[in-house]
Amino acid sequence: MVFRDGHLHVFPDRLKAAIDAWFAAAGWHLWYAGRPAPDCLGALAAAGMVEGAALVYAHRAGLAEDLNRWLWTFGRAHPELVLFGTVHPDDADLPGIVERALDRYDFAGFKIHANVQRVRPDDPRLDPLYEAVRARGRAVVIHAGREPHRTPYAGWRWFVRMLERFPGIRVQVAHLGYDQVELFADLLADHPGLYLDTAGLPSPRLPLAGRQLRDLAERWPDRIVFGSDMPILEEPVSALLERVAAALGAPELVRRVFWDNAGRFWGRAGRAETGGPVA
Repeated sequence: MVFRDGHLHVFPDRLKAAIDAWFAAAGWHLWYAGRPAPDCLGALAAAGMVEGAALVYAHRAGLAEDLNRWLWTFGRAHPELVLFGTVHPDDADLPGIVERALDRYDFAGFKIHANVQRVRPDDPRLDPLYEAVRARGRAVVIHAGREPHRTPYAGWRWFVRMLERFPGIRVQVAHLGYDQVELFADLLADHPGLYLDTAGLPSPRLPLAGRQLRDLAERWPDRIVFGSDMPILEEPVSALLERVAAALGAPELVRRVFWDNAGRFWGRAGRAETGGPVA
């Protein structure tokens, strides 16, 4: 089927190699280890991806400016990508990095990774980012859930505090907020700009109980977004696609999760107007 990927990663080769090594040391067996970003995008295209949200994140201060510049250049060669840049909370010129990413590079928004960047979603150092995104109608993808590597920075309580301070912000919680899925889902009723993505879920390492994914999609058919989490996968992306589609079951849910909802979150109709998931 054709699909939109609401959560994938691209990295420069050296950073990708370092990420591969980190996961290997943590006991993961990444299927796409050692493969550069164009190869990973090729695997997604072969599986049916038409558009995808390309996310980057800086694990320490001083990297974001160069990483955003690299992403913009990479994206010019890959028009199927919707670009989400990065900042680090310790960047000296965080407001300037944010402004350049949104106004010079025209990024769709930013990715924040609470665990990797060691920053709580409600950290006031991120306020200039949230304010700029909300003012421009852009979006933020936040890894706010506690898994797969717990730290004091991630979790539902810190995310809620950010939502309360920035009402109306458009934000997508990565990995359904795993392992606090229901707590994050309960926020959807009061926050129309909030979405949850399925990145990498369900999987043998991070399973979901029974009908949990289908139940979520039935309750919130316009707010659940498919994400592959490419290249952080321990199996071919085709296996994940099949598992998510089977878990959703109903063709209408498949269409919304694999197509409609990502386009809505990005604030654009997308390139393939006659598209949508088809076998």
